Amino acid sequence: MLESVSGRFGWRSAAGIFAATLVLAPAAAADPECSSCEQGKEAIDDQVLHRHVPLTATDDLHQYCESLLRNVLKSGRVARVDSPPDFVASCEQEGRVLIAGR
Repeated sequence: MLESVSGRFGWRSAAGIFAATLVLAPAAAADPECSSCEQGKEAIDDQVLHRHVPLTATDDLHQYCESLLRNVLKSGRVARVDSPPDFVASCEQEGRVLIAGR
């Protein structure tokens, strides 16, 4: 009996940890079709492709994208972002793509 209780507890613990991992997983795994993701991608594309802001592999993309989020909201270029973490994650991902393409 004790063995079956501890076995069930182990599975429940593992299931709980797995569920917590899904909830706390990085936003980079977010739905690529979400509006915040698209906003983040467009914001960094605008900076790099149209405003010719140079990005290099040594740049801190996370910090840059957080700053970019603040700037686009403050300037009014983007009125609202539903998920700031998704914005930043997609901005970082697109930034890596742009850097790799240079």
